[in-house]
Amino acid sequence: MPWLLLILALIGLLLYWELILAEGAHLGPRVVVWLYDLIAPRYERIKQFDWETEATLIGRPLTEALIEVETPRVLDVGAGTGRVARTLLRQMAFDGDILNVDLSWPMLKQGQSECAAWPGRVHGLCAPAEALPFANDTFEAVTCLEALEFLPSARGALREYLRVLRPGGVLLLSNRIGWPARLMPGKTFSRPAFRQLLTDYPLECVRVEPWQVEYDLAWAKKRFEI
Repeated sequence: MPWLLLILALIGLLLYWELILAEGAHLGPRVVVWLYDLIAPRYERIKQFDWETEATLIGRPLTEALIEVETPRVLDVGAGTGRVARTLLRQMAFDGDILNVDLSWPMLKQGQSECAAWPGRVHGLCAPAEALPFANDTFEAVTCLEALEFLPSARGALREYLRVLRPGGVLLLSNRIGWPARLMPGKTFSRPAFRQLLTDYPLECVRVEPWQVEYDLAWAKKRFEI
């Protein structure tokens, strides 16, 4: 009996680690999507976004990076409830549109509700990050926040982001760091490895800066081909 209790306790700890702490990252996209489907109605209460902070760190810098582009098209992969869309649309100088891509339809649906104040400027689509249904050089900016660690292949996703990003366009990525990252072995990058990863692609003006307690934020532009 003590052995049985120990085994059950270990199974419980493993499930807690994989489903709660690692958010299903090692169990594949279907499990991750299922978990986010479940929390979609409560996601906004869980995150409690501070929109002034979002504007300072994402909204205004991204708007400024796109200021010379008329009606820029922004693709947000792993968009969830439209965090990037909402912080951009709160900027008076941003006159573009945002396409939210996610595999969780409940999250996208919640995002459409949250973005109802800007009719016609936010669109949602269920699609995988590694096989985006868009032509080359479609978007002026591609963002992927708090999602890279949940994808089957971060490198495969990055190739797709750069394929659909026009030359000179802005790429905005996050990288999970600190002790939460250590709970997701094989799914996250150390700071040096993340910087090295970015050098493997045709990017310029790369900078990586602290963002949130558990994340760094990388800004870059897609190089023009010579």
